Amino acid sequence: MRRRVPLLLGVAACVLSQGCSYFGYYKYERPERIPPEEGARIRDPQAFQTTTELEGPTFAAFQVAMKDFFPPGAKASGNHERLVRCLGRKDLFDVRIQKVNDDLYVIAFSPNLDRCGMPPETVLLDGGATYLIDGQGRVLDVR
Repeated sequence: MRRRVPLLLGVAACVLSQGCSYFGYYKYERPERIPPEEGARIRDPQAFQTTTELEGPTFAAFQVAMKDFFPPGAKASGNHERLVRCLGRKDLFDVRIQKVNDDLYVIAFSPNLDRCGMPPETVLLDGGATYLIDGQGRVLDVR
């Protein structure tokens, strides 16, 4: 028993220093909801002007790319503080999804720096990515 105590303490210290991410756990943050009295003033639209529709397999491929491009807890980093803050926003990115066939999807994330008020001469070399996802939800390539 005495020999196990230091081992258990060592394992516990390692796990605590690594945090729960060691086990693949992350905290789920629920989306913000408006108060019911404010929601009561909003009416459902009678007709949609623009509709984006994703079939189930396309949506599944999109989720795979999202999880890889925006992993839970990941933060942008760099020397340009304003640009780092900007790249941390999901609403900055435009997404293009192309269903090549039932077994291949191309999903591209492209930053739109105008949404952050960045000057037009701002050069960003590595802000987006293009994913090739197969019909089984596997990442074939990231460019």
